Amino acid sequence: MKKIKFVLSFIVLFAVVATIMGCEATLEAAETTYVTIDINPSVELIVSSNDKVIEANALNEDAEVLLSGLDLIGMDLDEAVDLIIATSIELGYISVDEDVETYVSVSAISCDEALQERIKASVKEHINNAFESRGMLGRSQEKTFDQAFIDEAASFGVTPEFLFLAYKVVELSDDYTLEQAVLLTDEEVFAIIELARAENQGLVLELRNQFFEDRDAKFEYYLPQIQSLEAQIVVVEEQIAALEETEDQTELLATLDDLNAQLVALQDEFHGEVAALREQFQAERSVYQNQFAQERQQRREQHQEQVNQFQQEMEDRCDRMQDRVDEFQGNANDNGSTSSNKS
Repeated sequence: MKKIKFVLSFIVLFAVVATIMGCEATLEAAETTYVTIDINPSVELIVSSNDKVIEANALNEDAEVLLSGLDLIGMDLDEAVDLIIATSIELGYISVDEDVETYVSVSAISCDEALQERIKASVKEHINNAFESRGMLGRSQEKTFDQAFIDEAASFGVTPEFLFLAYKVVELSDDYTLEQAVLLTDEEVFAIIELARAENQGLVLELRNQFFEDRDAKFEYYLPQIQSLEAQIVVVEEQIAALEETEDQTELLATLDDLNAQLVALQDEFHGEVAALREQFQAERSVYQNQFAQERQQRREQHQEQVNQFQQEMEDRCDRMQDRVDEFQGNANDNGSTSSNKS
C-alpha cells in the first residue's frame, strides 16, 4: 500500500512540475513580441514586455552581414533599433543621398494584442527618430504581405500574421506539419517557438559569444596603437603649422608621411583581422545550421516513413478485415443457397 501511495505521489508531483514548466513557457511566450524590420536586410528581434531584446535573428544573407558585428541581446529596444539603422547606413543598405527616401517595413506579432501594438508603435517611432536625428529622408511603415501569402492564410482560415508564426513552428519543430500548426492556439504557437528556439540556438549563441570575445580582443590590441599614431600625427601637424614660412618642413613632412603610412597599414591590418573573424564565425554558423537542417530533414523523413508505414499497416489490416467480411458473406450466401436447395 505504501508503494502505491509513493508511486501516486510521484505521479502527482511530476504532473505538477510539468504543469508549472508548461505554464512558465506559456507565460514567457505571452510576454514576447516578434518584431521584423525590413530594410533590405531583414532582421527579426524577439522583444520582452519591458522592451529588452532577447534575441536577434537574420532572415536573409544581408542581415547575416548586418548582425555579424552587432551584439543586440540585452539592449533596450530603442538602442537596438538605432544601432540597426546606423549600421545599415555604414554598410550602404540605407542611402545617404538627400533625394532618396528610405522606407523601413515593420511588423510585430504577440499573444497580447495590446503589447503587440505598443511594441510595433515604439519600433516605428524609434526608426523615424533615427532618420530625423541624422537629418535623413526615411520613415517606417506597416509591413504588408503579398497577395499569395494572404490567399494562403485565407485558405487555412487564419490571419497572415498567424500563418507566419505557423511557418515558424514548422521550421523549428519536427513534430508539426503546416496543416497541424495552423490549428494551434496563439499561446501554443508561441510556447512551441519559444522552447524550440531555446533548444536550437544554444550552439549558435556560443559561437556568437566567442566571436564577440575574439573581436573585443582585437579591439583591445589594435585601438591603443591606432589612437597612439593618431595622437602623434596631431602633434606633428601642430608642429608643422607652428613653423615659420622660412623654416624647413622637410623632416617633419617626412615624419608625418611615415606616421600616416603606419596608421593606414595598421588600420588595414585591424580591419582584415576583424573581417577574418567575421568570416570564420559565419562559416562555422553556416556549417552548424546546415548540419541542423540536415538532421531535421532526416528526422522528418524518418517520421514520415513511420507515418507511411503505419498507414500501410492500417490499410493492410483493413484489407484483411474486408477479405474476412467478404469470406463470411460468401459463406453465408453459400449456406443460404444450400438451405434453399434442400427446401
